[in-house]
Amino acid sequence: MANDLARLAARIAALERRLTQQTRTSRLAYSSIEDGAVEVYDAGGSLRAIIGQQSDGTTGINPVNGPPPPAPSAAQVEPVLNGLRITWDGTFADTDAAPLDLSRIQVHLLKSPTTEPDMMWPAATIEAASGASVTIATNYYGDLWVRLIAVNTSGTPSTVSAAVQTAARRAASADLGNSVIQQGHVAVGAITTPHLAVGSVTPEQIAVGQGTNLIPDPGFEGAVIAGAVAAAGAPWSLARGNRTGVGVRVDCLADEATYFTLPLATVPVLAGAQLYLAVDVLVSDDLDAQAVKILARWENAAGTVFGYGVVEKPNPAPGMWQRITGQVAAPQGTTQAVLALEASAATTGWAVFDNAEAHTIFGRVVGGARAELGPDGLRLYDETGEPAVSLVTGTPQYLTLRSGGQAVATIDTNGNAGFADLAVAGELTVGGDPVTALLGAQARGLIAIDYQTTSVRTTGSEYGFVELAFEADTTRMYRIIFDAIANPSAAGGELQLRLRDGGPEAPTITSPQLQLATHHLAIGNSSRVRLELIRSGTTLGAGLHRLLITFKNEYGPDGQYVDLYGAANSPGVLYVEDIGAHVPETGGYNTGGDTSAPPARTYTKTYAASWSGSYANRSGYNAYYGNSCLQGYYSSNNGIQASLIGFPAQLATDLSGATIQKAEIYLYFEHWYYAAGGTAVIRAHSHATRPKKFSCDTEAKSINWSRNQGKWVDITSVFDSTKWRGIALDPNTTSRTYYGRARGVGQTYSPKLRVTYTK
Repeated sequence: MANDLARLAARIAALERRLTQQTRTSRLAYSSIEDGAVEVYDAGGSLRAIIGQQSDGTTGINPVNGPPPPAPSAAQVEPVLNGLRITWDGTFADTDAAPLDLSRIQVHLLKSPTTEPDMMWPAATIEAASGASVTIATNYYGDLWVRLIAVNTSGTPSTVSAAVQTAARRAASADLGNSVIQQGHVAVGAITTPHLAVGSVTPEQIAVGQGTNLIPDPGFEGAVIAGAVAAAGAPWSLARGNRTGVGVRVDCLADEATYFTLPLATVPVLAGAQLYLAVDVLVSDDLDAQAVKILARWENAAGTVFGYGVVEKPNPAPGMWQRITGQVAAPQGTTQAVLALEASAATTGWAVFDNAEAHTIFGRVVGGARAELGPDGLRLYDETGEPAVSLVTGTPQYLTLRSGGQAVATIDTNGNAGFADLAVAGELTVGGDPVTALLGAQARGLIAIDYQTTSVRTTGSEYGFVELAFEADTTRMYRIIFDAIANPSAAGGELQLRLRDGGPEAPTITSPQLQLATHHLAIGNSSRVRLELIRSGTTLGAGLHRLLITFKNEYGPDGQYVDLYGAANSPGVLYVEDIGAHVPETGGYNTGGDTSAPPARTYTKTYAASWSGSYANRSGYNAYYGNSCLQGYYSSNNGIQASLIGFPAQLATDLSGATIQKAEIYLYFEHWYYAAGGTAVIRAHSHATRPKKFSCDTEAKSINWSRNQGKWVDITSVFDSTKWRGIALDPNTTSRTYYGRARGVGQTYSPKLRVTYTK
């Protein structure tokens, strides 16, 4: 019995434990809804929600019979172009917090403040419980009243908010910004003459470029740019400009790199067309952008973009106005260009633009730095508006090069030039003579020298003292001087100094003697002795010459010796000096009577041309060109042309009985068929005056010439007879390499003849 009671007690205890566990478990923890729904009721027994399968066969949570939400606060209304911008700030008229079952806010536009809204036909809805704005377009411009209704998830509406009166804004002229209305927006034939009242459309309402500038309102002063800025909205605005009242500002504040672009105009262009773009820019210290720029976006008529032509300033200096300029070219397929300002990949800072330009490359006419290209030629102006380059027919031409606003080089109307530095890779001429020739005609000074501070003794035999070598040039003259101290052991006799030449070999006391100098040893004491020789390079012979000074005492007392020496404070010296260009020997012996013929002299005389002219077809004189000297073939009109240049009768007088050493002609060729220059063919003639028909000698010399180059050339090979009176230009070929025009008598840089002769 006791065991039965114990077992019964144990079973009761187990049941109590199981009951306790059962009461701690969710009532539907192990339940499911099979093809049905759970209905949720409030404390008053009203159905609030259906969870599960709905009456229409769908499944979900369907709130029903919820209490109406509180009335929303009154709307904030802003009239906009052809519409209204309506804002609900997220608050309610009689409570602070939005109900958790709020679904949306309905916006109603009513024509009377007392009209009750129809919940079935709201003008718009605001879905955000925290408040938002919505813009409603309308073509009704009368008075409207805006009222709001809150709706919960059960579809239950609130009471209506207070009515707010407003009206949509009609479009005004200021709303028609630059390029807002494009060709595609207007139907063909929609606008006819009756639609346009006289004076109703003025330049302020039409976006057109000014002069050659394709950008409307380039100074950003008028309604066109104001409309474009207004249409673009933030971050674009108007600000103070450069030298003018208004510029365009962009505020580049963005969380990530952003391209801020403002279109200015759309203009038709052809593929390959080049545009000159320019704009003034001013940036803030904190601007962080890839670049500020003016650009052309290349498109076709459908708006397909083919690329961009960009003129930019990657790192503009802050706080100062700078102008960026450049040229861009339209790619293939382009039919239009959208001209725009841009701050690229910017995140902070600001930039201001002003004075924008877009010109088709053929010229522009704007103050300051600019170019003008017209039928008469080209003019370029610097930043201050002063002319820097004028390449215009009919007026003086000049050129000024600038760097940093400062003139650094100028070529004036007379061809005079000024440069900071001048480097010439080729030949530099002065007055037609190469500088090398001008310098070469002068003495070059010492070319070899040696000093002696030791002593050498001779006892009556010829003895060498010092050697010196140099290279001789047959076109030069040389002076050789030796000076030292001689000290005989006793008075009497003479000291003989000899200059010997070993040529390229080692000189000895038997080498050819070039000069001898003797000095009487009147006293038995030291004295300076000297030897000097002047000799032409032609006489010496070209090449290496090893010179040797030797000395010997002669005719003195027995046992006499002589020391030849220099000292530290009175050295001996042997040197060779270049004293100038070769001078031919022209003197002659004269017995002192008056019957001797005068000695020959060398003359170098320059003769200015006394007449000149051109001959058509190498035949008759062509008066059309006056004194200009043409040569070669240009067209069949004049055929192969030639010229003759003559010199005064004094030339014949001077050359009578003379021997021509050198003949040179100066010619200034102002034109060649090819820009690289051409070839002049020079011959000699014997005409004393200009003949009616052309003729000349057959021997010729060809010389290359550049355009606008005047120079002296050696024509000795063709002007080698005293019978010649002038020169001819006669290539006698149709090759246009030989077609050129040299200046003649009466023109600047007219022909000259320089003859060196002996007589």
